[in-house]
Amino acid sequence: MKHNHEQDIELMYQLDEAFRELRVTINTYWSRSSVHGIGITHGRLLTIIANEGALKASHLADRLHITCGAVTGLADKLIEQGLIERKKDESDRRVVLLSLTDQGRKRAEEIKEIRKNLMLYMFANMSRDEMELGLELFTKLQHNLFTFLDPEKE
Repeated sequence: MKHNHEQDIELMYQLDEAFRELRVTINTYWSRSSVHGIGITHGRLLTIIANEGALKASHLADRLHITCGAVTGLADKLIEQGLIERKKDESDRRVVLLSLTDQGRKRAEEIKEIRKNLMLYMFANMSRDEMELGLELFTKLQHNLFTFLDPEKE
């Protein structure tokens, strides 16, 4: 059977549109459920620190796929809200780490609960096999994009 390139392109557009709609829906849910007006990227930064402990801005930039400058802007807002703080690394005083305050830990827990509730709705009526297939597909998509964006890392 001959492969129909035009049908593949049309299907890719449909997948892209479905993915965009899903992102919009997730962002809408986040906005409605937002903890004290914290944006989705601010929330991710808080939960990463909550899960991994105090981190350098460069590590957070890598995890969030943003620049160190963008992390600084996010951190400044979270510091202003009393959710994180900058601390010197005990083993190397030149290194500055971002860590959660007590209030930040509480906020990170609230964010994790919001995320859990979203996932329960999003993956309702899906079998474990379907979720594993979804993970496999998203992992492959991510790899393809990272390879496209930075072929040197391949």
